Formats: sequence, structure tokens, C-alpha cells
Amino acid sequence: MKKAFSILMLCMFFFGCNIGEKPKFIGIENIGIAKASLDTINLKANAFFKNGNDLGGTLSTDEIRVYVDSTYVATVSSKVFKVPPRDEFTVPLLVKFPTSKLLQKGNGGLFGTILKQVMDNKMIVHFKGDLTYKFAGVSFDYPVHHSEEITIK
Repeated sequence: MKKAFSILMLCMFFFGCNIGEKPKFIGIENIGIAKASLDTINLKANAFFKNGNDLGGTLSTDEIRVYVDSTYVATVSSKVFKVPPRDEFTVPLLVKFPTSKLLQKGNGGLFGTILKQVMDNKMIVHFKGDLTYKFAGVSFDYPVHHSEEITIK
């Protein structure tokens, strides 16, 4: 009787729990300037996911590079994010870079950058790289290629 009950419980665990699928990457949204000063700019964005698993895991963002108007400015820096089970969740993406990166020769130098900002009040931010999901020694990469035009206020 104990053996039959054990087998029944084991079957219910394997077939009742949803652990075989990775969280679904929905996309990146809400890109904006969190803070700007004469020497640094802080950008923020959110990566949206939906986890259908009964168990969580972790997400890391160390491989996402950020470009502003086609100029590489920084790599996303954030702590490892703990994935909640059976839930939709948001991973905050934070980027801090020196303003001088936008004033480089490839962007038309200081005069070109100032002229562009005065004329447009916009810049194109591009996130490119991978988000990595890890669970029980297995990892999955989510390719990220997202561009968005943001308005400078």
C-alpha cells in the first residue's frame, strides 16, 4: 500500500507541476531617462516576463549593451533577479554612463550633439545582448534587440 501511494504521489508531482518550460520573454518597455546631469545620464527600462512554472530561478542582465544614437555607452548593470513562480514579473534595467560618451567624434562632436538635441529633443536607445535565466544548473538565453526613440525633457 505504501509503495502504491508513493508511486501515485510521485506521478502527481511530475505531471501536476509545470517545471519543464522557461519563462516567456514579453519584451522591453518604458525606456526613459531616470536622471541627467552635466556629467552623467541614468537610463531606465523594464524587461517583462511571464513565468508559468511552479518553481522560480534567476535572471542576470550582464550581457546587455546599450547604444544611444548608434554610440555604445554602457552595459546594463543590475543584481541577479530572483524569478517568482507562476507570475508575471518585471526586471528593472538600469544604465549609468558619462555624458561625454555622447560627445564623441562619431556623433558629430560637441557641436553636432548639441545641435541634434536642440533640434530634435530625441534620441534612439538600443538594448542589444542576452538575458540569462538559470534554474537547477540549466540556463537559457533570451536574445534582446530593442530600439526605442525617447524624448528628452
